[in-house]
Amino acid sequence: MKCVLAAGLLLSGVSLIQAQSPEPPHILRIFREDIKSGKTLAHERVESAYVRAFSKSTYPTYLGLVSISGTTQAWFLESHDSWESLEKAIHTTGVEPLKSTLDQLDVQDGELRTGERQLIATYQKDLSYLPVPSSLIKARFFSINTVHVRPGHAVDFESLRKMVNAAFEKSGSKQRRVVFSVSSGAPAGTYLIFSAMDSLKTLDPGPSPMSMADAFGASLDQYRKLQAEAIASSESALFAINPKISNPPKEFLTADPDFWAPKAKPAAAKPAAKPAGTP
Repeated sequence: MKCVLAAGLLLSGVSLIQAQSPEPPHILRIFREDIKSGKTLAHERVESAYVRAFSKSTYPTYLGLVSISGTTQAWFLESHDSWESLEKAIHTTGVEPLKSTLDQLDVQDGELRTGERQLIATYQKDLSYLPVPSSLIKARFFSINTVHVRPGHAVDFESLRKMVNAAFEKSGSKQRRVVFSVSSGAPAGTYLIFSAMDSLKTLDPGPSPMSMADAFGASLDQYRKLQAEAIASSESALFAINPKISNPPKEFLTADPDFWAPKAKPAAAKPAAKPAGTP
C-alpha cells in the first residue's frame, strides 16, 4: 500500500534529511514510483494531498525526489535506526482517520503509475566517502547510482569502493558518497550510492583537478580488472528534491521556508470596471 511505503523519517530519531546528523540512517526504506507519460503534474497534485494528510497527523516526515534523467520516476525516502522503528511506521498508517484518507489517495495515485517498487537498504559506513554532511537543508539534487554486483563478488566490490574512496581523498574530492546495500526488494548484490548536492555546478571540475586516473596511480589497472569482474551493471540518475511532494522536518521549514514551504503568489488584481458610458 502506498500509505505504508510513502515515508517515515523522524520516527527513527536519526534521519537521512535531518539538518545535523551524526551518521546516515542505519536502515533506509525507499518507495520508487514509475510515472505514466504526461502524468507528472497530476502525480504531483496527488502527492501534495498525501503531504497535507500526513502534516495533519502524527506520521513522520519524508523526502520526495523526482528524476531529471532516465525514466520518469518519483522516489520517497524514509530512515530508521532499527527494524522496530520501521514496524512502528507501518502500523501508524493503519490508524484512523489517516487510514481512510490514504486509502482514497492510493486509488488516485495508482492510476498515474506504470509500476512501483519498495526497497529496504542498510548503511555501509566502510564503503562510504565523507558520509556526514554539515547540512542537508540546502540540498536540492541527488545523484543515485544503482550497482548490481555479480554473485560471489561482494568482497571485490568492497575493495573497489575502498580504492575509489582512496582516490577521492587523494584528489581532494568534496563530493560525498553514501553507500547502502539493498537487503530486501531487489536482487542480491544491489547497492545504492547517494550523493546530495546543493547545486549541479558541484559536478563541474575545479580549476586544476587531479584526474581520477592520476589519483588511482599504479592501482588503476587493478581497479579496472576488479570492476570488470565484479560489476554486472551500473546505472546513474539525477534527481531533484521536490518540496511539493516532501513533508520535511520543522527545522527545514524554519531555516529555508522559501524553498520548503513557499507561499502562493497572490492573484493579480483585476482593474476596476469603468462606469457605463465611459469611453
